[in-house]
Amino acid sequence: MQIIQASTQLKSDNHQTDPAIVLVVEDHPATRRVLSVVLGLHGYRAVCTANGQEALEWIEHALVTEQYPAVILLDLFMPIMDGATFLERFRACWPLSLPLPATILLTVDQCNHDELACTDILPKPFHIKDLLERLRWVLREEYDGDLSIQSA
Repeated sequence: MQIIQASTQLKSDNHQTDPAIVLVVEDHPATRRVLSVVLGLHGYRAVCTANGQEALEWIEHALVTEQYPAVILLDLFMPIMDGATFLERFRACWPLSLPLPATILLTVDQCNHDELACTDILPKPFHIKDLLERLRWVLREEYDGDLSIQSA
């Protein structure tokens, strides 16, 4: 399993808070690299996996270590396990006592994806500025602007 990680600490007034973990589930290596670097530069901790199966394995480990993702960036079409299957299995194993992380679906498919019940959909190709704006939006919605509650 190949997992690329980028970690950056947020700092303000000499006070460190843990960066929000963003789980990137994307089969295209160049896209994973770009997202990892950009997310790290903007204060997030990116954890990148190449398909839904790798992402589920990471989630199982995260549940043990209590290092939960704040957001999942999810490609829809991937080999081994696609995004829809990942969502189904992820939601089945996620503890009911924890709020589900926000999920932003990244897809070239212009069909209606309401049945996947994602927090947001970002059509590919997308501009990084739009992705960062949506990340800020879902984190504000989920955590009322307080990123310090995230474990890292």
